[in-house]
Amino acid sequence: MTVEDVTRALDAAREELSAAAAAALSAKRGDGGWTRYQTAHDKCISLERDLARATGEECAVEIPWQHPWNVGAPLPHVFSSGSRTLVVYNMREPDPAWDGSYATVVDPTSADLRLIAIVEFERCLAHKLGPPNDEVLHGHPLHGRGLVGYAAHVVERSRWIAELMKINSVHSQYNPEEWKQYRHYLLAFHDETFECIARSHSLKQTMSSFPEALDLCTKRILA
Repeated sequence: MTVEDVTRALDAAREELSAAAAAALSAKRGDGGWTRYQTAHDKCISLERDLARATGEECAVEIPWQHPWNVGAPLPHVFSSGSRTLVVYNMREPDPAWDGSYATVVDPTSADLRLIAIVEFERCLAHKLGPPNDEVLHGHPLHGRGLVGYAAHVVERSRWIAELMKINSVHSQYNPEEWKQYRHYLLAFHDETFECIARSHSLKQTMSSFPEALDLCTKRILA
């Protein structure tokens, strides 16, 4: 499709998304309103990425993530050195008794055991943790270009990678081919967003207290 075709399709999809959202809010539970909304949302996100690709702009592409984080209280912590970067967070643990009428407060200093994930980014060149949170995620430059809340992404045609390439291009042994191995990761947490430039990542989970998990990360960084 041409850029004009994708733009028209995206405009129509956004109209359907607005209608689906209104219908879902007024619908009775279990009557399919949420399914319509989710379908419309997914179509919009897909078309946003198609439009960005058609115009040569960067876009966020959601990637499979083996250990999804707790939506309300992931509590991400970052450990980094010159050779490796680790992110530790609370994993999502379904509560079959939860009815939406209460929120569970998570104390990171507690000795309670919980599922915790540790992700290591190999050959991480740069990272940042901070704004936006989920309330202002629509202010992120990649909003409207495939960015999804509470999800893991890689950024295609990353401006950040392009910026780092330009900086490093002054080196006498600069080789642009080496940069093709790097990926721009973006993890949209509840209270902050984590982004980094790395070659790859690996994930593992542990059943431990949060302080114990932080201690594991400290030892890994110093190893």
